[in-house]
Amino acid sequence: MSTKKTIDYYFSIVSPWAYMGHARLLDLAKRFGVQVIYHPLSSPDLFPATGGQLLKDRAQHRKDYRLIELARWSKRLGISLNVQPQYFPIPEAPASKLILAAQEAGHDVGPLLGAIFKAVWTDQLDASDAPTLKKLADGCGLDGAALLEASTDESYDSAFAQTTQSAIARGVFGYPSYVYNDELFWGQDRLEFVERALSEASI
Repeated sequence: MSTKKTIDYYFSIVSPWAYMGHARLLDLAKRFGVQVIYHPLSSPDLFPATGGQLLKDRAQHRKDYRLIELARWSKRLGISLNVQPQYFPIPEAPASKLILAAQEAGHDVGPLLGAIFKAVWTDQLDASDAPTLKKLADGCGLDGAALLEASTDESYDSAFAQTTQSAIARGVFGYPSYVYNDELFWGQDRLEFVERALSEASI
């Protein structure tokens, strides 16, 4: 049995905050030799169950400030970002089930998730569209057609729902969330603390 340490990574495939933390998380995992386990979640199920609101239901003040913060962080991190992308919001299930199918097949899905994030927030593509997802998977060296076909199995509907419920039970309430050594870190701006925890564990 593997004893490699893991980070449980909870996200929505349309979260700009997860996108802005994604590359840094992968870098941390590589530097510290930690395995990332990917948990795509359903926002319509997560937020109401944990005291949050979907973006469409938030007060306009909060919506306006969110755009300001997205622009600030995009500039701070040097990540190209359309704060109001053409295809947003979109159904989360197709890309999420593709991630789950690829992970179950034993693939490193970090590059695929990064490509999905970029498609939504930089390239103005519809990441719920099957041909788009196939192209993204193919571009990551995966068999997009096979993975898309696999992801349509009903078992992935159940897996997607169960992943969200398990996240709720674990205390997750927003994106991105990282759990390392049973400690929850919420937000890409908490990756500094994730790095500190990894550093302390490696001493």
